Parts: sequence; structure tokens; C-alpha cells
Amino acid sequence: MNILHYGIFNDHQLGGDIILAKGFTQNGHVVIPFDFKTHYKKLGVEKSEDQLLEQARKVDLVFIGKGEKLSVETLKKIKQSGVHTALWYGDIRIPVPEWMKQLLPNIDHFFMTSAGETLKNYHIQGMANYSSYFLNPSDSDLPTQNPSSSSKEKEIIFTGSAYGFAGSERLETINYLKTRNDVTFFGGADNTVVKNNNSVLQKIKREIARLNPNRKVRGEQYIKAIQSAKIGIGLNAFHNIDKYTSDRLTHYGTFGTFFLTHYFPGLYQLFENDEVISFNSIETLKIELHKYLHEESLRESIARKFQSRILNEYNTKKMTYMMLEIMATNQSTQYPWIEILKR
Repeated sequence: MNILHYGIFNDHQLGGDIILAKGFTQNGHVVIPFDFKTHYKKLGVEKSEDQLLEQARKVDLVFIGKGEKLSVETLKKIKQSGVHTALWYGDIRIPVPEWMKQLLPNIDHFFMTSAGETLKNYHIQGMANYSSYFLNPSDSDLPTQNPSSSSKEKEIIFTGSAYGFAGSERLETINYLKTRNDVTFFGGADNTVVKNNNSVLQKIKREIARLNPNRKVRGEQYIKAIQSAKIGIGLNAFHNIDKYTSDRLTHYGTFGTFFLTHYFPGLYQLFENDEVISFNSIETLKIELHKYLHEESLRESIARKFQSRILNEYNTKKMTYMMLEIMATNQSTQYPWIEILKR
């Protein structure tokens, strides 16, 4: 099968489109990457989408990653030409973003990193499609390509952006972590402020935050940050969504770093309780941090089991095989937690 993959490919090796495209290739399919950012910058939007439409008519599947910029008119023409369409979404926005409402009616199969009621809320926007949950997959070649040193110079790290819209559990946990002297933040989450707070003090804080060398890390820097830590903290934007977790979980598992995550529904359908340790309150977090900072052998044993699960069960070859199976038959037996919503 020939797949035209619309997404972002001029990116680092942990980019979602890059990893998923690799999985399709590993399953024996030809992937033609269409990096819309590069095309739009070079040709402009109109000419780029004309080129997209021309290429789409020559393939079996158009697989869409970051679809915010894709025009509904172009997608409709692709659909009308008889080409199969699929879209993956590895983020969460409540309510459903307007661009998703526009695209989903023209999508045959929709894949999302949220299950349960959230998946249903997105699914009904399309009505004619099949929708399925999937977990952000790993690239099992990355640990070999990015070997880590045995030393763990940082005690605890948190990597993540400063989301003003995040739920209270994330904000409260970050505020607690900021009181400790053994936590290093990467990405700016420690500068999270209440949305729409534009006081002079907050503006000054934001300007100072921009000078922080850890404010933005990507690619190799991000991988090295993960590898440098004894413990990585997992905090989603929200923790009440079935099986939803940021790709941070997959990243830490890929590189074998012990992961202590805020509990979310379905966590222990995806993992055993000796692979990922969870907390559901600040008090529990304090206890678990104290325990696993001091019990090195236990911590590293759990981290190895976590890594094994991520690399062997949740790698991109297996995850894209599940997607391909669903697109071909509208069903799959690949994972026990599979959830497929049908028209």
C-alpha cells in the first residue's frame, strides 16, 4: 500500500509523524512524507494543497498528522476521489476544536490517544467514521542510537510546557515540586501562570522565564535530559480522561527512566503496577519520591520493566499494525484494551 503521510517531518527523532511513518514502513508499506510546513513556506498554502491533492490521487491512503492547517475543501476533494483517509490526534482539547469538527466528517478512520467518553465526543463529530484509541508508540531503535551514561546526575526532573488551561491537579503538583530543591524543570512548566493573568508582575516573570536555558529542550537535548534523571514525573494536562497520557510517558519508558506518574483512569490496563508507579495526591507523591530516591535497585528494576513494555509491546511497528488492521477490517485483536467505535 502507498501512504501519503501529511504531517511534520522536518523535526526531531521523537516527532509523532516520524515515528508512525517508520512503523508503516516496517510493516512493508511505502510512505510518502508530505511535510506541510516546508511546502507551505516554499510554495504557499494554495499551491501546496494543489500539490497535496495531485499526490493524494496516486496513493491508497492519506494519513494525516497535524491537520490544523489542512483546508476542508482539499480534504473533501481527496475523499471524493475515492482515496481512503485517516487522522491521528495525540493531544487533548475540551471542547473539540473547531478544525477537528470540520475535518472529521471527511475521515474514514480516526485514531486518538484518549479513550472512553472523550473518544466518543470526538467520534460523533464525524458520525461516518470508525474511531479507535491508541497509545503513543515508541521507536525501539532510539535507545541504541542514543546511548546513555550510567550516571544519573539529576534527582528528579519534569519536562513540560506551561499550560494555563491545565487542570488543577497538574498545577497543584507543579507548585509542590517547585518547593523542593531536588527538582529540575525543562520546558517552562514551572512558570505556569493562571490563564489571562496579565498583571505587571506576571509579565515580568514571563520575561525572566524566557532567559532560562532549560525553557525549551528538543531532540537530543530532550533525550539527554530524560536520561540524566533518577525519577521523571508524569503530569498530564488532565487526569480524568480514560487512558489519556502525554507522550512524555512513552519517551521516559523508551530511555529507561523510572516514571512516577499522576494516576489516570486505565493506567493499569496499559501497564502492570510494577512497571509504572502512580500517585494521586501530594502526600502520596512525597512518600513515593522519598522511597524511590533511596531504593535504587528497586527503582531501576521497575524502570527496566517499564522500558521492556514500551519497547517490546508499544513500539511503532505493533501500533501501526493495529491501525492498519483496523483500517482494513474495522477490528483488531492486537491489544486487550482495544476500543473501536463504529458507525
